[in-house]
Amino acid sequence: MSLSANILCLGAAHFDRTMQCLNPFVAGASNPVKTLHRKPGGVGRNIAVHLRLLGCNVGMAGAVGRDGDGTQIVQSLSEIGVDTRLLDRLPGQHTPGYTAILDMAGDLALGLIDAETYDKLTPAHFQSRLPQLKKWDWWIADANLPSDTLAWLSRNKGSVPLCAATVSPSKAQRWKEIVGDVDLLITNRIESEILTDQTVTNVDEALRAVRKLHAKGAPRIIITLGAQGIVALNKGETSFWAPLPTQLVDANGAGDAFFAGFAAAIATNRTEFDGAVAQGLAMANLTAETHGTTVWDLDLKTVQERAQTAVKQIQPS
Repeated sequence: MSLSANILCLGAAHFDRTMQCLNPFVAGASNPVKTLHRKPGGVGRNIAVHLRLLGCNVGMAGAVGRDGDGTQIVQSLSEIGVDTRLLDRLPGQHTPGYTAILDMAGDLALGLIDAETYDKLTPAHFQSRLPQLKKWDWWIADANLPSDTLAWLSRNKGSVPLCAATVSPSKAQRWKEIVGDVDLLITNRIESEILTDQTVTNVDEALRAVRKLHAKGAPRIIITLGAQGIVALNKGETSFWAPLPTQLVDANGAGDAFFAGFAAAIATNRTEFDGAVAQGLAMANLTAETHGTTVWDLDLKTVQERAQTAVKQIQPS
């Protein structure tokens, strides 16, 4: 694959710890678990790594602490060729962390994040770095960044496409007022409810949600529905895509992998929107069959073969 896509990921880079319940998860109680892994994570970082493994030129913009975790995160990204010159090590801050508790089936039961350091990524932090930001052809920003910063990015992007990652229900709100200013929105079912103020539990409701978001000005929207599939809108045309058959191991990170697969395809101009959705589904499929958030032994031929099995169903507008 040609290294023709130059994509900057702005947002979270921290440490993930993933544990899995040995018994059915019970809220408000002590749950016996086994530790699966502790490794670098974060939405922006997860997307950046898979983009790099897919052959893109990738940069990471954000912040870590001046501690051992921060050193490891910067080194791990640099070692695979991600540009970390905009990943700042802030004095007096510690590197954030995320803990994922999976249920017995491998689905996320509970997520906990310590992310105060990301509050330091204000518009003032990025203002002096704007010339460096503008050197990248695409921006992917995640909602771990403060609301004011996301709005600042939307105002200052110029001709650079801005892609929005909603991260979580609590943070999706940060995109709500500026969703019409983004060039691509990829969100999940629960986060789309925050953005639209309406229930999204099935395909029909997701189709209504993408139409509502399109009416606000977003030209390209994707809502991922987990085992129900994908609903997409591209310049007015709505479609449904069934999920690829998956032997589920760990669903954590599958949404980020979809984002990376889609963005890598669309940004390299190798394929149109539909082909990008298919590659996103293939990446989500491969990640869900892998422990952790990254498919390190990624084989591009396997990605392409799985993408070719994706099926689009056009829906009434």
